Amino acid sequence: MPGATTDINAVEPRRCANCGAALSGRYCAKCGQDSQVTLTVRHFLEEFIEGVTHFDSTFWRTILPLLFRPGLVTERYLGGKRKFYAPPVRTYLVLSVVYFLLVSLTTSMHVHSVKPGGQEFGPQDCAEFARGFAWLKGVVPDIEGSCLRAQRDQGRELNSALSGSLPKVMFLVLPLVALVQYLIYRRQRPAYVENLIFILHFQSFYFLVGSLFLLVALGAAAVFSTTAEKVTSSLDLVLYTAAAVYLFVATRRVYHGGVLKTVISIFALAAAYTILWALAVSIAGMYAILHA
Repeated sequence: MPGATTDINAVEPRRCANCGAALSGRYCAKCGQDSQVTLTVRHFLEEFIEGVTHFDSTFWRTILPLLFRPGLVTERYLGGKRKFYAPPVRTYLVLSVVYFLLVSLTTSMHVHSVKPGGQEFGPQDCAEFARGFAWLKGVVPDIEGSCLRAQRDQGRELNSALSGSLPKVMFLVLPLVALVQYLIYRRQRPAYVENLIFILHFQSFYFLVGSLFLLVALGAAAVFSTTAEKVTSSLDLVLYTAAAVYLFVATRRVYHGGVLKTVISIFALAAAYTILWALAVSIAGMYAILHA
């Protein structure tokens, strides 16, 4: 028709199947999805290999210096080199899963409640236990029954429940330990998160070395016909010494403090770990008893 023009070459722009944005190339500028991918077995395998390779590239770049160069990863990460290393929380979570899995394979956790007089807590003491926690009756109506159920199989079910909660307990304790570190070094590192990253890296190192020791214990137990638990108990002193030396070197590198202040901070952190861990485990144990 006169006065009307139609461009026969005008075509509706292709749109991203994921977010609907107009595509100007192979990859969506808004969400990054590849527009030329078809769901095939080959594509699935390619994505799997890419994911594993990416994990390895960042993970191993973090793990090796984390193990052999105390404080280096933390120093560089806080200095802005963050893409090069795996995120601290991810590193911690991966190593904690490996560590606690190995702990479950090598040790038999037994929790024994001891009364003030030194005697072991038993079913006969549940009535007294219930009287002491009578103020919780509104939440747990049958406190004595819960106590008896927890003691029913000599505490095996309670031990299992408590050992399963230990990773969660540690994850809750670490931010409080980082708070102690922050109070000591708030002038050098005024942001609390910086101190939390330092603690996460240190705990990741502990889990890494502890996992290696547990693997050694499993191997030694198989070769020498002993229990892995006996081997790990003999390696505990080595692990604690290595952790103390590592913490000293890492603290000096990251915070640039004097020797005396570094030593004092290590004792303060050790005390915080011990007190907070014992308190958290006690609360977890109490919760397990009351909900048995």
